[in-house]
Amino acid sequence: MGGRYYYDRKATVEESCGLTIKRLRELGLLTGCQSTTINWTNSMFGKRITLLVTADVTTEPNVKVTYSLSDRSGNFESKVDLETTPCNLGGRRYWFVCPLCGRYVGGLYLPPGSVHFGCRHCYNLTYRSRNRGFVEASGHLSRQIKNLQGEIKRWTWRGEPTKKVKRLHALERKQCILSNEVFAMLDHLTYRFRS
Repeated sequence: MGGRYYYDRKATVEESCGLTIKRLRELGLLTGCQSTTINWTNSMFGKRITLLVTADVTTEPNVKVTYSLSDRSGNFESKVDLETTPCNLGGRRYWFVCPLCGRYVGGLYLPPGSVHFGCRHCYNLTYRSRNRGFVEASGHLSRQIKNLQGEIKRWTWRGEPTKKVKRLHALERKQCILSNEVFAMLDHLTYRFRS
């Protein structure tokens, strides 16, 4: 939980157009040769993307994605291979093979300003919750603690703290560590201004 400033903020998965295996399964695209259209809008940047997804898992499993971007002219096309791994209890699990690095991944993303799909490792994407600064993280922890305190009906069971109480103590320790980081940063800043 570092203190990130707006200028070193990473792009996030949530603000990128995502195509996941889970979504393909929900749409029924992982049976035979199927296709569908997916519309995606990024509310932060106003970017609209229309994806025409064609999945073929009959002979050579692959997904062909044809898409148009609102801020660029023309259509783009990307062919992504699919690989399978066996599951422990039978069946198989599908994975995308990232077109940029070759990793087996469950999701591919198209971040703002990019033209090609890639995994979150290639684009160095993070999650929105990891981009919180000190103030936002502190407020989020305070809300979590307050909600958890309202949920706790029993503090101990057979002389031991309950799971919710243990979680509450862990959140309080986390908040204490965050507060110490904030105070250390403020001390450092005041020392720099004095000298």
